[in-house]
Amino acid sequence: MKIRHLGHSCLLVQAAGSTLLIDPGGFSDPSAGEATGVDAVAITHQHPDHVDPGLLARVLAANPGIPVIAEPQTAQNLEGAEELAAARQAGTEVISLAAGQELAIGQTTLSAIGGDHAVIHPDIPRVGNIGLVLTGPGEPRLGVTGDSLEPLPELRGIDVLAFALVAPWSKMRETIDFLREVAPRLALPVHDAVASAAGRAIYIRQATALAPEGTEVRDWDETRQVEVG
Repeated sequence: MKIRHLGHSCLLVQAAGSTLLIDPGGFSDPSAGEATGVDAVAITHQHPDHVDPGLLARVLAANPGIPVIAEPQTAQNLEGAEELAAARQAGTEVISLAAGQELAIGQTTLSAIGGDHAVIHPDIPRVGNIGLVLTGPGEPRLGVTGDSLEPLPELRGIDVLAFALVAPWSKMRETIDFLREVAPRLALPVHDAVASAAGRAIYIRQATALAPEGTEVRDWDETRQVEVG
């Protein structure tokens, strides 16, 4: 499995012969729109830092006819998006994936878990959010949480976890407790565009120092790619 970080929560994942682009949002690198050889796009929830219709349209133009798999509320929003009109004409289908459902892309299986976004503030209505667990023959299991720090059973002891390093809806204490309860083998930081470089370093340092025994918190190097056997 190869995982490339394309800014904030956007990941390009190659596993079991399939390539998936996850959460191409407004804080993603512009290069995300130039990715080719993509078999499907998966979106955890509707917030613009996780899905930008203009960027998504560029991805679909570069990969005509591939499906977009999205949390149900997000899928409904995208159905009528003007930016995706050309993609729909080219054969792209928006597929709703709710918590508890699975979908196969080639030999890679996407399992949706969770269902709710973390609480930002009691006065702000919660939206839907699915975590994703990717599995495939001979591949490690990858968990992508979206905007949630809920220690779901499906995430406990997972091989690789993409976790939200810092967010307006989280405290560092909650992030550390989440890592300790889930205890992944490898933890990769995402959702970090909301922090300055200096502030991000604080979160990385504490997450690394306070992670549970057996969990490696690995920051992305200059290639921003991790290969996990």
